[in-house]
Amino acid sequence: MNPNIYYNLSAENYHKSDGISKSGLDQFRKSPAHYKHWLTAEREETPAMRLGTLTHMSVFQPELYADRVVIAPIVDRRTKEGKSIWEQFKAENEGKDIITHDDASQIHAMTQSVRQHPVVKKLLNTGAAEVSLFAKIDGILMKGRLDYVTNETILDLKTTEDATPAGFARSVANYRYHVQAAHYLALGKELGMNLTRFLFVAVEKEAPYAVAVYELDTADLMLAEAERQKQIAMLGNCIAFDSWPSYSSEVKTLSLPKWATSQNNQ
Repeated sequence: MNPNIYYNLSAENYHKSDGISKSGLDQFRKSPAHYKHWLTAEREETPAMRLGTLTHMSVFQPELYADRVVIAPIVDRRTKEGKSIWEQFKAENEGKDIITHDDASQIHAMTQSVRQHPVVKKLLNTGAAEVSLFAKIDGILMKGRLDYVTNETILDLKTTEDATPAGFARSVANYRYHVQAAHYLALGKELGMNLTRFLFVAVEKEAPYAVAVYELDTADLMLAEAERQKQIAMLGNCIAFDSWPSYSSEVKTLSLPKWATSQNNQ
């Protein structure tokens, strides 16, 4: 078994581990200075991020979800009795993720919708969840945490407002999910894994919690890999010279976005 492929590494230990993730590449794309700051900055989990994390756990690691997640009691914490019940509940569930009834219902609905999709249903239970990969590429340690791996396929779950082809394509472009696909496939190749497909599983966060499964076309995946390699090369230069500039040191010409100029012409 490859020592750089971890099947039981906790999310906490993965995030603490050295290596450039796709999130790190996103920061570097802003500027080397942003990336350098991001390495040591405190990161606060937003409610949306937490919901996404727990949905991932519910879909791909249901046993872990059942063990770690508890639903908060409905009590009035302004009263003495309510405060007492709440404090006792927290003490009994120390270290667990406490969620509301509404969040639990939403997570359950999304989970059911995802697991019932015919493509996902066929692939689940034949692979491994939350697989952490570490590999040196061009002398730089890179890492990635794959939602689910089965045979030659990576499943990557995304909660979204719009899972239609046009809507999710915008999300892919805005959040650079295409670079994530290229990054994970490259890591797998470097480690000798036979990973040839990357499937996005997009689930909407509101009823009816519609699900769609997408695969990037070859041309876009190649463009994403070229962009990723360019960033890694630039990162290598920054590391070699210990130079972390922010935006350009030159005066740049600024043009208004097209939507702003079209409004002025109306």
